Amino acid sequence: YNADLPYVIRQLAAFAEMTWDVTDRFQLTAGGRFYDFEEVRQFNSGGLFSNGDNNIDETSSSGFTPRFIASYEVADNVRVNAQVSKGFRLGGVNDPLNEGLCSAQDQIDYGGFDRYDDETLWNYEAGVRSRFGPVSFNAAAFYTDISNLQVTADAGSCSSRVVFKADAHTMGLGFELNARPVPGLDLSIAGSLIEAEFDETRLKQNGQVLEGIREGNRLPSVPRFQLAASAFYSFPIGAGEDEAYVGATFQHVGS
Repeated sequence: YNADLPYVIRQLAAFAEMTWDVTDRFQLTAGGRFYDFEEVRQFNSGGLFSNGDNNIDETSSSGFTPRFIASYEVADNVRVNAQVSKGFRLGGVNDPLNEGLCSAQDQIDYGGFDRYDDETLWNYEAGVRSRFGPVSFNAAAFYTDISNLQVTADAGSCSSRVVFKADAHTMGLGFELNARPVPGLDLSIAGSLIEAEFDETRLKQNGQVLEGIREGNRLPSVPRFQLAASAFYSFPIGAGEDEAYVGATFQHVGS
């Protein structure tokens, strides 16, 4: 089996943003991005296990993604902010199934997904940034509402990859703490706790769940918990400006 997939991708975009200083401590920001995509793809396949495909597919999309930010300095070196923003990822066309390798049932279960829609999301976020002498602390909480999440999965016996769509959400907390208690010594710790789940269930023709896309199932490749810590100490060498440092890091990434 062999395949050749040349792409031609064109994108026109324009971005603008404006900030209004309501007071010395309170700012409002509004921005947006206009986009216009056009993608043309040719799909040629050959070899013993191919369909002998020679297809030309076209995908196009245009739209506007806004962003709004409110920022308030509650005290010197302590600032809170809130943000609402929209994200976008272009849809597309799935590769044809390798019908010669597909079982009859897999042709039924995985056929008919010729195209997948644009993926969009709304992100809602609030956070704080602060500094107290040699110590800085930042934290944020967020929630994202995802429509038509593009989920890539194997198509059973067909030796093909198919992109499915499913609604989903993520929400979580993240923080970072940095300190320099004495000259030359830098300490840091950062972590996150995230829930990322499907919000709908997709079924095959026989009623079984399609590729794990079940409401409440965790999204693949998104760890629930992450933590990283480091300590570095730098010191001068000799009479010049040369420096050396020693350090250690620790990192944990959940399942």
